[in-house]
Amino acid sequence: MVYKRKAWHTVVAGVLTLSIVGSLAGCGGGEETAPIQSSGKLKVTFTSPLYDAQPYKLEGNPVFEEYETLTKSDISVNYVPNANYPDKLNLSLASGDLTEIVMVPASFIKSTAFVNAARGGTFWDISEEIQKYPNIMKNMSDVTIENTSVDGKLYGVPIPRPTARVGLLYRKDLFDSLGIKVPTNLEEFYDAAKEMKAKKPDIIPFSYCDQITETTWNGLDLFTVSQGGYNIWGIKDGKVEPYYQTPEYMNVINTFKKMYNEGLMNKDFAIVQGAEKKNAISTGKSAMFFTAYDDLVGIQKSIKDIDPNAEIGLQPVMNSKTDSTSGHNGLFVIPKSKVKTKEELDAILAYFDSALNKDINTLFQYGIEGTTYNIVDGSPKFVSDEADSKQQEDKKPLIMIRIAPIVTRWPNDTKTETIVKDAMEKYAPVAVPNLVDPYMSDTVIEKGGDLDKIIYDARVKYIMGEIDDAGYSEAITNWKNLGGNRIIEEYNAAYSKLHG
Repeated sequence: MVYKRKAWHTVVAGVLTLSIVGSLAGCGGGEETAPIQSSGKLKVTFTSPLYDAQPYKLEGNPVFEEYETLTKSDISVNYVPNANYPDKLNLSLASGDLTEIVMVPASFIKSTAFVNAARGGTFWDISEEIQKYPNIMKNMSDVTIENTSVDGKLYGVPIPRPTARVGLLYRKDLFDSLGIKVPTNLEEFYDAAKEMKAKKPDIIPFSYCDQITETTWNGLDLFTVSQGGYNIWGIKDGKVEPYYQTPEYMNVINTFKKMYNEGLMNKDFAIVQGAEKKNAISTGKSAMFFTAYDDLVGIQKSIKDIDPNAEIGLQPVMNSKTDSTSGHNGLFVIPKSKVKTKEELDAILAYFDSALNKDINTLFQYGIEGTTYNIVDGSPKFVSDEADSKQQEDKKPLIMIRIAPIVTRWPNDTKTETIVKDAMEKYAPVAVPNLVDPYMSDTVIEKGGDLDKIIYDARVKYIMGEIDDAGYSEAITNWKNLGGNRIIEEYNAAYSKLHG
């Protein structure tokens, strides 16, 4: 069924999608359209999650229309509310009702449904074909490709993200004025916190947040890898194992335990959320915390509004290392049922490659020259605040139909933006990956959340002194008995299958 105007449609399981100028997969009885048209345009429909309450405007959107012109494409989008997206993917994979390009979120890549579909030949394997596209490959790290692959094969175009992104933000003005050394390792971090408390007792030395999924960002994994330890999972004597009882990890949580006892961190670390953690430093209440490099830009601006003399510094690594992120935010898969020939596959890959061109990046960032921005002293500049606001809205449809460069530099980058981008590029080679990110564990899918909570509860109670070494060891044994040992076995089997 082909729709030539905006219309809401209810599909299986009550999932609501919007089709714009295109055919809706799964309606039945529709006319088939080849991805490559006689005009030379690529005509495709994306299935993508919708993160806002209402679908993004495509018709009459000058940014979207210019994007289609520059990429020589005719694009339709089936938007699915993000909360329903995993259910929609599961149903679509089961029924075979798929569009030419489907966005698969990072959290879904290791799901049973996706892995089985990939292994069963539902999607094109682009492991070799993608190598022909220089713009794409320039933005793909080994970590990104490995973590989006299934059994060592790449079944879609990864959506790349920086691998080096986790570091320490600190009050540079206070460190400078009080003569405190910026830490470069765990021991110096403790010393800096202790010295900060002695010289500035009204400031929380370390703003810490510990949630189940927070260890990537809160300094725990960073300090563990800085001592030569694992980023959660690693390998010893040829066997895959987690870091929960390794010397490096225990050294970190013992240091945090000591800091907790000495009042060097916030007492509510087990319940504070990430936004509150950032708020502590952006409002001047804290001296140090770990987060994404790019948070430096917003936090620097926020604290300047409160204290014009305040300055936030970035320490990107400890012992010249940082913990790697997964390096991606999902991938775009290309179903063989909709894209039937290699010529059509190449046309889609060429589209993703062209979407990384400089003119597309400028369009995404600033809009259309002469309308939303002009070149002033060699740099793009919005013509007004209203034009800036309009551009932020008009560019939203592009977010889920293209991959973006890991780092894009502009002539008018601020000093802070340059610091962040420099760090992302410089420290990518020393970002230590999680060994098991490329692999699948059925037990993790089945009960990973419950098992993670056992680890989280034990760590929090240990740091707070509610359990001792024996209590912590007992919790890890419980984790192993309830499924942890199965996870270790499954990851070892997956690792051996790929590496022999």
